[in-house]
Formats: sequence, structure tokens, C-alpha cells
Amino acid sequence: MYFYRMQVNFSIALLETADKNSLFKLIQANAKRLHQYFPITAKQNCSLLATEYYIQTKIREANAKENFTFKIIDTVTQLPIGLLIIKKINWQTKSCELAYFVDEHYEGKGVISAGISQLISYAKETLQLQSAYVRVGEDNPKSLRIAEKHNFVLAKRIKDGHTDFHGNVMDVLHFERLF
Repeated sequence: MYFYRMQVNFSIALLETADKNSLFKLIQANAKRLHQYFPITAKQNCSLLATEYYIQTKIREANAKENFTFKIIDTVTQLPIGLLIIKKINWQTKSCELAYFVDEHYEGKGVISAGISQLISYAKETLQLQSAYVRVGEDNPKSLRIAEKHNFVLAKRIKDGHTDFHGNVMDVLHFERLF
């Protein structure tokens, strides 16, 4: 199990089976927000049983080095407050996509910024990847700031590049970064 310190009050760790109830509560509490930018995660966590399956899938993917889903933990409550994901790993090009979300009550506290720094370090040092990208909705200024703060460069705009939970299609901005 990988465990990293992010800030004084936050840490990250790979998802575990024991996270079922707390992850389900987190997803449900943020469902409206997740429907827009994390529709697959929202759909895959629509019930407690579905969340159990989701976690087992993420554990298998991490063991197979296909996808790494980390929970962000409030070190005071020991509850998950968000997710950080390394996904779409291409071992030939040594690249990946990074994705993230945090509970709305923890926004603006540096949690995602510190988490992205940890993901970049993990991808570079542990996985030996050489680049990453993030896909951000144009109407998501906080994620745009995260991309820019971490030296991701706008590479292209993808027309109709994302479909939300309700089937609405939107353009996304594709940012890239070399390590």
C-alpha cells in the first residue's frame, strides 16, 4: 500500500475494500457535481454494492498497473474527501491521464494542488512515466488553474470530447506536461 503525506491535514492512499461505506457516502454527497465531470465514477457508485465492485475493480487495476485510484484522506476524521487517479496509462509512450475531485467542503484548501504534485511524483518516480495530460471543461476555472499551476500546457481543444451523466456533450481542453 502506498501512503503519501500531502499537507498537515491530508494524505493519500490507494483505495481499499474497507473504504466501501465512506467512499459511497462521499460520492453520493457530491453526486450533482460528479454527474458533470465524473459521470462514469458516479454511475459506478450508484449503490453500496456497486461501490464495493468499483473498489475491487480499482484494486485489480492497480495490481495490473493499468490504473491507480487514490483516496484523499482527511487525517483528522480518517474519511475520504476525494479521489486522485492515474489512468489511461500508455506504457509504450510512457504517458497517462490524471483526474481528480475533492468534496466541495474541502475546495480551495490546497488539497488537489498537493495531490496533483504527489500524482506527478508517483507517475514519474514509481511508474517511470514521462508525461501526463489532464482534460478540463472550459467552464471549470478551478481545474484550469490546477493545470496551469502544475505547468500543464494547453495542447488542443477537443470538440464534443466529454459526455456528462445526463448525456450532454461538451468540449474539453487537453493540457499536457512532460516530467
